[in-house]
Amino acid sequence: TAINGGAVTTLTTQTYNDAVTIGTTDATLTGTTVTFNGTLDGPQALTVNAALVFNDVVGGADPLASLTANGTTAINGGAVTTLTTQTYNDAVTIGTTDATLNGTTVTFNAALDGPQALTVDATLVLNDVVGGIDPLASLTANGTTAINGGAVTTDSDQIYNDPVTLGADATLTGSTV
Repeated sequence: TAINGGAVTTLTTQTYNDAVTIGTTDATLTGTTVTFNGTLDGPQALTVNAALVFNDVVGGADPLASLTANGTTAINGGAVTTLTTQTYNDAVTIGTTDATLNGTTVTFNAALDGPQALTVDATLVLNDVVGGIDPLASLTANGTTAINGGAVTTDSDQIYNDPVTLGADATLTGSTV
């Protein structure tokens, strides 16, 4: 499926079972739930105003310019790659497989939960609790990190390979931090 027209709006769900490309212009998808069961590639930006489910790789062949998710998000496909920013404005779950997020800045403005491992190869901004409901298996941050949400909980390691800024009192809980 090639989405080249800018916006797709439905009253309920959108389900894409095959590969999707956000082609000639930025796209906004609006509905109750948007599910990608196949790969999703760019080169343009994507905004989703709905619950969002990624069941396959995003940006593996051609990264999205950016991603903005305005609804709960389930990352089940392993990797999300953008040329610039990824902004998750509602709760995110790293679901069925470990995930790697690549871009310039990845921002979580709401809760982030597991149960799988997360690696972020970008500046990481955590504006809410991580692992408060379901701890991540582990967290690896390969970029500067801002912890503004109070707590980060993992079942295993937390590895911060670049400077960390605490914007609020924080409790980091894991086997090794």
